[in-house]
Amino acid sequence: MILSSEDFSSIRSAARDRGAVRGATHKFYRYPARFSPQFARAAIEAFTDEGDLVLDPFVGGGTTAVEALRAKRKCVGTDINELAVFVSEVKSTILGESETDELRRWLPDFEQVLKVSRYHHTDPEWREKGYFRHLEGSETWRHRNIISAALGEIEQLGCTRLENFARCVVLRSAQLSLDGRRNIMSVSELREKVSKHFAAMLDDMDQLREEMGNHLNAPTPAILKCNSSRLHEHETVTKAGAPKLIVTSPPYPGIHVLYHRWQVNGRRETPAPYWIANKLDGDGERYYTLGNRHEKELKTYFANLEAIFSSLAQISDNDTKIVQMVAFSEPDWQLPKYLEVMEKAGLVEMGSQDTDEGRIWRDVPNRKWHAERQSRKAGSREVVLFHRKAKRPTQLSDRPGPDHLGN
Repeated sequence: MILSSEDFSSIRSAARDRGAVRGATHKFYRYPARFSPQFARAAIEAFTDEGDLVLDPFVGGGTTAVEALRAKRKCVGTDINELAVFVSEVKSTILGESETDELRRWLPDFEQVLKVSRYHHTDPEWREKGYFRHLEGSETWRHRNIISAALGEIEQLGCTRLENFARCVVLRSAQLSLDGRRNIMSVSELREKVSKHFAAMLDDMDQLREEMGNHLNAPTPAILKCNSSRLHEHETVTKAGAPKLIVTSPPYPGIHVLYHRWQVNGRRETPAPYWIANKLDGDGERYYTLGNRHEKELKTYFANLEAIFSSLAQISDNDTKIVQMVAFSEPDWQLPKYLEVMEKAGLVEMGSQDTDEGRIWRDVPNRKWHAERQSRKAGSREVVLFHRKAKRPTQLSDRPGPDHLGN
């Protein structure tokens, strides 16, 4: 099974592009361990045509959904994380000109309520459920009140599309003010962030709409909250037919990533982003990463991975290409195990035409996640794997290149 040299080269260049995340609505929220829009776009252009279906079963921050929308492809994105579904929906929902104009008229009134004294009366319900954890200390309670005041005003908009956009503005601003910072921003800086991001995100939305030719009937991506191991049973997925491309980045084996929390005042976790998005947090870290990273041989992770890719194989056909980006804490044994799981799921790895390369490796400096068991060096390298549905039992000659850290 081979890829053309041209397709392989274009995806390799995009995967190794170190440029900042840019364009469309991609900067609406900094989702952990996301891949670049350039990578998603290169895979979409290499393996699909306009109107084809693209699927991302770990949609995360919605990069695939936005790039599929821009390329005029149909798209289904799924995730078990309510926060991922929220962010992906906001980023891939094109607001009309009248809607962005309404938000611009509303913004001055909104800015006026961003005061510590404007604590919203419904918030005690969220406190009782634990969503204010580590946001009630001496350094953070004022930020909580500003966020609370913002959310109270947003609820008065009376339109879910506009409310979700405004919530995403607050989500982005609060994340940059609180999450992972050695020194938390002042409340005045938070207010400035909200105003700045509101204006910038409206401009980004206008530009995306104009890029799409102001066609609000473009194929809006379907973003679903569901377990990817059951995709072959989901009505929306089965009705859509076999995807031409599955492009995704699964949770990385043995690598610690907080998809569902912010860390404030050191490494104190808070589920506050769910409060801002008006969503419920599902579970602990292992729920979102397919298993406990401390488990011997990562048996739960690989069992879940096999179930998911078996489901993907069932909804695929012989024309479906599967492109995934993944990293390993201990690649020497985890990569062979990962590829074994792909084979058990009914997939065969694809190599590159006229070369023995079948995988693309890239260095990823300054990642927020880290390898738990080894040095950061192993966990700071990602690999792009290419698969398709197996037509027959896998032969050794089908496998590309040796299993080692490539260039």
